[in-house]
Amino acid sequence: MADGFKILITDDDSALRELLAEAAGGWGYSASIAQDGEEAIRRLRMEKYDIVITDLMMPRMDGITLLMKIKELDPSILVIIITGYSTIETAVKAIEAGAYDYIAKPFRLDELMIVLKKASERLRLVAQNKALLDELRSAYGEMAALKDALSRAGGAPPAAQETDGYEEKMGMPENGARNPLKRQEYLKEADRFLKVKTASKA
Repeated sequence: MADGFKILITDDDSALRELLAEAAGGWGYSASIAQDGEEAIRRLRMEKYDIVITDLMMPRMDGITLLMKIKELDPSILVIIITGYSTIETAVKAIEAGAYDYIAKPFRLDELMIVLKKASERLRLVAQNKALLDELRSAYGEMAALKDALSRAGGAPPAAQETDGYEEKMGMPENGARNPLKRQEYLKEADRFLKVKTASKA
Protein backbone atom coordinates (compact mmCIF):
# COMPACT_ATOMS: atom_id res chain seq x y z
CA MET A 1 0.00 0.00 0.00
CA ALA A 2 2.69 2.53 1.02
CA ASP A 3 5.30 1.54 -1.59
CA GLY A 4 8.02 2.57 0.87
CA PHE A 5 7.13 6.27 0.70
CA LYS A 6 9.09 8.33 3.21
CA ILE A 7 7.21 10.45 5.72
CA LEU A 8 8.50 13.18 8.01
CA ILE A 9 6.28 13.81 11.05
CA THR A 10 6.74 17.24 12.64
CA ASP A 11 5.09 18.04 15.96
CA ASP A 12 6.23 19.61 19.23
CA ASP A 13 4.15 17.02 21.12
CA SER A 14 6.63 14.17 21.52
CA ALA A 15 3.98 11.59 22.46
CA LEU A 16 1.88 12.39 19.40
CA ARG A 17 4.74 12.38 16.91
CA GLU A 18 6.00 9.04 18.26
CA LEU A 19 2.50 7.59 18.01
CA LEU A 20 2.06 8.79 14.45
CA ALA A 21 5.50 7.52 13.45
CA GLU A 22 4.74 4.10 14.90
CA ALA A 23 1.37 3.97 13.14
CA ALA A 24 2.85 5.07 9.79
CA GLY A 25 5.56 2.45 10.13
CA GLY A 26 2.91 -0.19 10.72
CA TRP A 27 1.15 0.89 7.51
CA GLY A 28 4.33 0.32 5.51
CA TYR A 29 5.78 3.83 5.38
CA SER A 30 9.31 4.80 6.30
CA ALA A 31 8.66 7.37 9.04
CA SER A 32 11.01 9.90 10.65
CA ILE A 33 10.26 12.61 13.20
CA ALA A 34 11.15 16.26 13.82
CA GLN A 35 10.29 18.23 16.95
CA ASP A 36 9.75 21.56 15.16
CA GLY A 37 9.80 23.27 11.77
CA GLU A 38 13.47 24.19 11.88
CA GLU A 39 14.51 20.59 12.48
CA ALA A 40 12.15 19.50 9.72
CA ILE A 41 13.79 21.87 7.21
CA ARG A 42 17.26 20.61 8.20
CA ARG A 43 16.15 17.03 7.61
CA LEU A 44 14.51 17.88 4.28
CA ARG A 45 17.73 19.49 3.07
CA MET A 46 19.68 16.37 3.95
CA GLU A 47 17.26 13.68 2.81
CA LYS A 48 14.42 13.20 0.31
CA TYR A 49 10.90 12.78 1.77
CA ASP A 50 7.64 12.20 -0.09
CA ILE A 51 5.14 13.35 2.55
CA VAL A 52 5.36 15.73 5.51
CA ILE A 53 2.80 15.65 8.32
CA THR A 54 3.03 18.78 10.42
CA ASP A 55 1.19 20.37 13.31
CA LEU A 56 -0.11 23.89 12.68
CA MET A 57 0.78 25.52 16.00
CA MET A 58 4.45 24.99 16.93
CA PRO A 59 7.11 27.16 18.59
CA ARG A 60 9.65 29.05 16.42
CA MET A 61 7.96 28.10 13.15
CA ASP A 62 4.25 27.41 12.61
CA GLY A 63 2.91 24.83 10.18
CA ILE A 64 1.93 27.31 7.47
CA THR A 65 5.42 28.82 7.43
CA LEU A 66 6.91 25.34 7.31
CA LEU A 67 4.55 24.45 4.46
CA MET A 68 5.67 27.45 2.39
CA LYS A 69 9.35 26.68 3.01
CA ILE A 70 8.81 23.06 1.99
CA LYS A 71 7.16 24.15 -1.27
CA GLU A 72 10.13 26.41 -1.99
CA LEU A 73 12.52 23.54 -1.24
CA ASP A 74 10.67 20.77 -3.11
CA PRO A 75 7.19 21.41 -4.60
CA SER A 76 6.65 17.68 -5.15
CA ILE A 77 6.43 16.95 -1.40
CA LEU A 78 2.85 16.47 -0.18
CA VAL A 79 2.15 18.30 3.09
CA ILE A 80 -0.63 17.29 5.47
CA ILE A 81 -1.51 19.80 8.21
CA ILE A 82 -2.90 18.61 11.54
CA THR A 83 -4.16 20.96 14.24
CA GLY A 84 -6.43 21.42 17.21
CA TYR A 85 -7.26 24.94 16.03
CA SER A 86 -9.69 23.91 13.32
CA THR A 87 -11.46 26.77 11.59
CA ILE A 88 -12.58 27.36 8.03
CA GLU A 89 -10.09 30.22 7.76
CA THR A 90 -7.07 28.11 8.74
CA ALA A 91 -8.18 25.26 6.48
CA VAL A 92 -8.53 27.60 3.49
CA LYS A 93 -5.20 29.25 4.28
CA ALA A 94 -3.45 25.87 4.45
CA ILE A 95 -4.90 24.67 1.14
CA GLU A 96 -4.17 27.98 -0.59
CA ALA A 97 -0.56 27.75 0.63
CA GLY A 98 -0.25 24.36 -1.06
CA ALA A 99 -1.22 21.80 1.59
CA TYR A 100 -2.35 18.45 0.21
CA ASP A 101 -4.87 17.95 3.02
CA TYR A 102 -5.94 19.20 6.43
CA ILE A 103 -6.94 17.13 9.47
CA ALA A 104 -8.46 18.54 12.67
CA LYS A 105 -7.59 17.22 16.12
CA PRO A 106 -8.77 15.08 17.70
CA PHE A 107 -8.73 12.53 14.91
CA ARG A 108 -8.69 8.76 14.69
CA LEU A 109 -5.68 6.98 13.27
CA ASP A 110 -7.78 5.41 10.55
CA GLU A 111 -8.64 8.93 9.33
CA LEU A 112 -4.95 9.65 8.89
CA MET A 113 -4.45 6.25 7.26
CA ILE A 114 -7.06 7.12 4.61
CA VAL A 115 -5.44 10.49 3.91
CA LEU A 116 -2.02 8.86 3.59
CA LYS A 117 -3.44 6.19 1.29
CA LYS A 118 -4.84 8.88 -1.01
CA ALA A 119 -1.56 10.80 -0.87
CA SER A 120 0.33 7.62 -1.81
CA GLU A 121 -1.97 7.05 -4.76
CA ARG A 122 -1.37 10.63 -5.87
CA LEU A 123 2.39 10.08 -5.70
CA ARG A 124 2.12 6.83 -7.68
CA LEU A 125 0.07 8.53 -10.40
CA VAL A 126 2.57 11.39 -10.65
CA ALA A 127 5.43 8.89 -10.96
CA GLN A 128 3.56 6.87 -13.60
CA ASN A 129 2.75 10.00 -15.61
CA LYS A 130 6.39 11.05 -15.50
CA ALA A 131 7.49 7.61 -16.70
CA LEU A 132 4.97 7.72 -19.57
CA LEU A 133 6.10 11.21 -20.57
CA ASP A 134 9.72 10.06 -20.56
CA GLU A 135 8.78 7.11 -22.78
CA LEU A 136 6.85 9.41 -25.10
CA ARG A 137 9.79 11.81 -25.38
CA SER A 138 12.03 8.85 -26.13
CA ALA A 139 9.61 7.64 -28.82
CA TYR A 140 9.54 11.10 -30.41
CA GLY A 141 13.33 11.15 -30.32
CA GLU A 142 13.50 7.77 -32.04
CA MET A 143 11.03 8.86 -34.68
CA ALA A 144 12.86 12.14 -35.27
CA ALA A 145 16.08 10.19 -35.79
CA LEU A 146 14.30 7.78 -38.15
CA LYS A 147 12.75 10.62 -40.15
CA ASP A 148 16.10 12.35 -40.34
CA ALA A 149 17.76 9.16 -41.58
CA LEU A 150 15.01 8.60 -44.16
CA SER A 151 15.18 12.23 -45.27
CA ARG A 152 18.95 12.11 -45.67
CA ALA A 153 18.63 8.84 -47.56
CA GLY A 154 16.52 10.65 -50.15
CA GLY A 155 19.21 13.26 -50.88
CA ALA A 156 22.28 13.10 -53.05
CA PRO A 157 24.01 9.71 -52.86
CA PRO A 158 27.13 9.60 -50.67
CA ALA A 159 30.49 8.40 -51.95
CA ALA A 160 30.50 4.84 -53.27
CA GLN A 161 32.47 3.43 -50.36
CA GLU A 162 29.91 4.87 -47.90
CA THR A 163 26.83 3.51 -49.68
CA ASP A 164 27.87 -0.11 -49.98
CA GLY A 165 25.06 -2.09 -48.34
CA TYR A 166 23.28 1.11 -47.22
CA GLU A 167 19.85 0.13 -48.52
CA GLU A 168 20.03 -3.24 -46.82
CA LYS A 169 21.00 -1.65 -43.49
CA MET A 170 18.09 0.78 -43.74
CA GLY A 171 15.73 -2.06 -44.71
CA MET A 172 14.98 -0.44 -48.05
CA PRO A 173 15.03 -1.84 -51.61
CA GLU A 174 17.81 -0.91 -54.01
CA ASN A 175 17.57 2.82 -54.81
CA GLY A 176 14.10 2.88 -53.23
CA ALA A 177 14.95 5.54 -50.64
CA ARG A 178 16.18 7.88 -53.34
CA ASN A 179 12.93 7.59 -55.26
CA PRO A 180 10.73 10.59 -54.26
CA LEU A 181 7.57 8.48 -54.20
CA LYS A 182 9.20 5.78 -52.12
CA ARG A 183 10.61 8.41 -49.78
CA GLN A 184 7.12 9.80 -49.13
CA GLU A 185 5.86 6.30 -48.40
CA TYR A 186 8.58 5.78 -45.81
CA LEU A 187 7.84 9.13 -44.16
CA LYS A 188 4.13 8.27 -44.02
CA GLU A 189 5.00 4.93 -42.43
CA ALA A 190 7.14 6.74 -39.86
CA ASP A 191 4.18 8.98 -38.97
CA ARG A 192 1.88 5.96 -38.70
CA PHE A 193 4.38 4.19 -36.43
CA LEU A 194 4.56 7.23 -34.14
CA LYS A 195 0.76 7.48 -33.85
CA VAL A 196 0.45 3.77 -33.01
CA LYS A 197 3.19 3.92 -30.39
CA THR A 198 1.70 7.06 -28.83
CA ALA A 199 -1.81 5.53 -28.72
CA SER A 200 -0.47 2.41 -27.00
CA LYS A 201 0.81 4.57 -24.14
CA ALA A 202 -2.55 6.33 -23.58
